[in-house]
Amino acid sequence: MSKPNYSRHKTSIMCYMIITGGSLVWFLLSLIADMFVVTAIVTPKWLIGPTAQAITLSTVKYAASTDNQTLATAATTTYRHPSVGIYTRCKAIREAGHHFTFHCGSFDLDGFSTDSEIYPSPWKAAMFFISLGFVLLTLTVLCTLISCCRQSIFGKSLHNMTACAQVTAGISVMLSLFLHPMGWSASRVQLLCGPDAEPFYAAGCSLGISFYSAIAGVILCFVCAGISLKAESSNMRTRVKRRVEGGDRLVCIP
Repeated sequence: MSKPNYSRHKTSIMCYMIITGGSLVWFLLSLIADMFVVTAIVTPKWLIGPTAQAITLSTVKYAASTDNQTLATAATTTYRHPSVGIYTRCKAIREAGHHFTFHCGSFDLDGFSTDSEIYPSPWKAAMFFISLGFVLLTLTVLCTLISCCRQSIFGKSLHNMTACAQVTAGISVMLSLFLHPMGWSASRVQLLCGPDAEPFYAAGCSLGISFYSAIAGVILCFVCAGISLKAESSNMRTRVKRRVEGGDRLVCIP
């Protein structure tokens, strides 16, 4: 299918924007995929520990009276499961006495230079690939917006280039899904899941929401790459061409 030549009309010097149902769905799904991937990166919920730990929470209450205020401290107990992500973890930390507090933080103290005993090498590789996928996917979200105003760059279809980038992002995030289980034999994981933990076997641990978020991001990456073809054909319809050549700067077609 030949592309409409908007440059043949004098209105080509004007800025125009084409919004179709296909391009809108493409943008929204690309944005959702990007959010899934960044959720998988920052949340420490790739593996969930089998045993819930009691955490003591202290709350301060004021009992008001006519003369003064009485300060009262109430302690409540909640149960939390320790967990670990790509570079973060959540665990219970003992404070004064027998009280525990729940603390979440990162363990990649020196980035990729962190000791492999603390930050397993497969997880470093997983972090690299999922970060690469996130960067590519973020760029494609911007490209979906640019495609409303411009159909090609350097003589190449912007939709096709974006689709290729989304496929590459999906493959990159998929690699991180395979690399993370390769580090399950690390002492950190064995302490969390049990001594039987080994690559691709998490022993007593279960997969957390972060792992499933990465899977959802991968699926949406490939779905978005397919939708880009539909979005491109929608922008090439005769109705769109006629309205652009007619001088419309904003073209909205379902």
